Parts: sequence; structure tokens; C-alpha cells
Amino acid sequence: MRIYTALTIGLLIVLPLTQARASGPGEILGRYVEDFREDPASKGLKISFGVEIEGQGNWTVRIADSSGISLNKGMPTEPTFMYITDMKTLRRMDRDELAVITAMGRARSSDPAPMDFSLMEGYGPPGDFMAFLTPFTFHFWTREFPEKVRFGDSRYTRVVHGANVTALYYQSGFRSAWYQIEKGQHVNRSEEDQVNLFPTMVIFTSGEAEARIGGEYMKIEQGCSVLIPAGVSHEFWNDREAPAEFIIVMFGEGA
Repeated sequence: MRIYTALTIGLLIVLPLTQARASGPGEILGRYVEDFREDPASKGLKISFGVEIEGQGNWTVRIADSSGISLNKGMPTEPTFMYITDMKTLRRMDRDELAVITAMGRARSSDPAPMDFSLMEGYGPPGDFMAFLTPFTFHFWTREFPEKVRFGDSRYTRVVHGANVTALYYQSGFRSAWYQIEKGQHVNRSEEDQVNLFPTMVIFTSGEAEARIGGEYMKIEQGCSVLIPAGVSHEFWNDREAPAEFIIVMFGEGA
């Protein structure tokens, strides 16, 4: 029989960010749980989920409104969903170096990502599960309120779709991200990645890049935006020394 050691929120003490902080998985998860207790997104929630840290074990988070959030060592006792990551990723997230949506981002569903989720055997998610999961993931794994996501530096990015990316916020019908294309990088080089089923707005904030949109070549530079309709192919590349940077906003049904 497994024995689970309960760590209630009332027992967790979070040190100021300017002080040295314990960096074990339980301490880091405790800081996320403590922060979420003050997040308006926790109000009215009644769920539980698991967290698996590779090589370190499992934890269960139970949320019964903001006043009843707890962290327990061990697997959930009832089927639910699980977040899966490793200590390197968890520590980067804890230091605000890697946003959770960035950690989970991938060009294709088969691509590996440093943070993922899975469903426990026997768990039957509701039909609107993904519409719930994406914003919930952002709010739980992004500390402070209002939540901040750092971008503008390669330290905060992963290479996805061929360039440095920081995902900013996703929810059903809306996705946003910051891209940096360094010299030699090519966004959507593969044809299978070049078409979205929803509109895409690309807003260039720095530098210059080459683009092919709907088969037509064009140069894009700081201070301009391009609206790419659903179903239109698009790719961007940079052969210059200076990086090109843009914000991408994807919206509409299917985004």
C-alpha cells in the first residue's frame, strides 16, 4: 500500500525571489500551487491532476476553489490528466526562463517537447477538455497576477517551426507567439507546415526577412504586418546578420 505525504498550502513558505530558494521538485511545485491560490483563475475550480517529474517521482494537485488547494506526494488516486516534464525544464520554468506554453509547443503532434501531458488509464475527459486545458495550463504554470511572459531574448525560446519561439498565450480560437529568425533560420521550410486552417497575422517588430506567401515572394521589414488568410501557404527566412523578429497572432475557428 502506498503512503502519500500531504503538503498543505498552509505549511508552505515561499521565500522572496531575491533570496536563495530550495530547488527540489516538491519545493518548486509548492511555489506554483501557492501562487495559484491567489490567482482569480482558481476561483470555483474543483479538479485534480498529476505531475510526473522524470526520475524524481509523482505529485498530485487537488483544487477545490482557492481555499482548498493541496499538493500531495504520489500519483492521483483517481484517473485524471498528468503533466510530464523533467527537472531541467521545471527549474527553467521556476526561474521564468521558459514559459509553459513554450515548453509544450511543437510543430507537429509527434514532435518531442520538454513538457507534455497525458491521460491516465480510465480517465474520460469531457468534450471541451482541450478548451479548458490550454488556458488552465497557462494560469497554473505562470506565476504572478496579471501573468507575465518574458520574451525578446533567445534564453526564453525554443526552436519550433525552424526559428526561436516564445509562445505568449493560447486559448481556443486564439494563439500568439514571439518569433526570432536568426541568420540561416527558415520558418516553415517543410511544405507540410506552411498552411494554417485559420487566419494568421504576422507583425514585424525588428529587422528584415524574406517571405513567400501564397507562392509569391516578398520582403518584410520592421514596422509592417501581413495578414495571411486561412489555407494560404507561408514561409519566412533570414540571410542577414541581424535577426528578424515578429509577433504572430492566429485566430478563428480551429486556432
